[in-house]
This record gives sequence, C-alpha cells and structure tokens, in this order.
Amino acid sequence: MAVCLEDAGFTKKGEILDFYASTDTTYKGTFPINTDGGQLSGGQPGGNSGGFRHVIEASRQIMGKAADRQLSRNNLSAVNG
Repeated sequence: MAVCLEDAGFTKKGEILDFYASTDTTYKGTFPINTDGGQLSGGQPGGNSGGFRHVIEASRQIMGKAADRQLSRNNLSAVNG
C-alpha cells in the first residue's frame, strides 16, 4: 500500500514513513484506508473476484451503506488492487 500511495501522488516519493507516522489511517481517522479491514479482515474471495471487493467497499462508502464503518466524508474514493 505504501508504494501505491506514493505512486498515486498522495505523498511525495520517500515520505511515506513520515505520512504513516503522523496520520491516522483507520476508518475513523483523517485519511481512512481499507475501511472494511482490507485483506487481513476479508481474506481472498474464491474464484477471480479477489480485487473486486475493494470496489464494493468503495461503492458502499459512496452510497452511504457501509454500516458502522461509514465515513462522514464519502464523496470520493480511490481503489487499488
């Protein structure tokens, strides 16, 4: 995830460690990442649908249907998988 955030321009190259040290990336934090817990929580679904679960979570957030992990600011989402 760290290299992806740098490559996407969320941080400058080489500054990702400082970003993680100073940023709350939980779903209640200032820069929420993996609001559904990511691969560690959800695992890898069977078949070829593994990366699509990220799209589903992003869609739930934008539609306001993410239950207890719903973000208050949910008009933009980035998915990488």
